[in-house]
Formats: sequence, C-alpha cells, structure tokens
Amino acid sequence: MTQPIIKQHDMASEMFSEAVELITMAVDKHAISKNYEAAAGMIKITFDKKFGNNWHVIIGEGFGFEISYQQQHLLYVFIGTLGVLCYKM
Repeated sequence: MTQPIIKQHDMASEMFSEAVELITMAVDKHAISKNYEAAAGMIKITFDKKFGNNWHVIIGEGFGFEISYQQQHLLYVFIGTLGVLCYKM
C-alpha cells in the first residue's frame, strides 16, 4: 500500500481523513488490474452517498486541470504515480 501524497485539499478535517482512506482503498483494490475507471466509479458512488451528490472523480497519470468547485469539497492526491482529483460542483 502506497502512502498518499496530498497535493491540494479544501475539506473539513473529518471529511478529509475519510476521503483519503476511501481513495486509497479504491485505488489499491483496482491497481493490479489498472482498472482506474472502476476505481473512479467506486470513489464517486461512495462520496455521493457519504458527502452528498454531484461529486466528480478524475484518475490518471498525466493530466492538468482548472475547475470551479463548491468550497470545502476538493481533494487532489497522488498515490504512487497516479493522480486522483475529487471535487463537488
């Protein structure tokens, strides 16, 4: 299990801790098969249930972004070489 490297976040501490744990679990579960679409879907569904609807999840090894998001609902983390961006609109 690779330790996540937090690049940017705008979340309450309790939500942040839970989100990092969920992201790490989903990526670890799907890393062997490199099925990042399934990992993103798992994260989105879980976030929608736990933190309210309208979450977006992007997973990849090389992407840039410029987004608008709801305050206190952004997390950008690296797990190994894999970037995971989660935000709510």
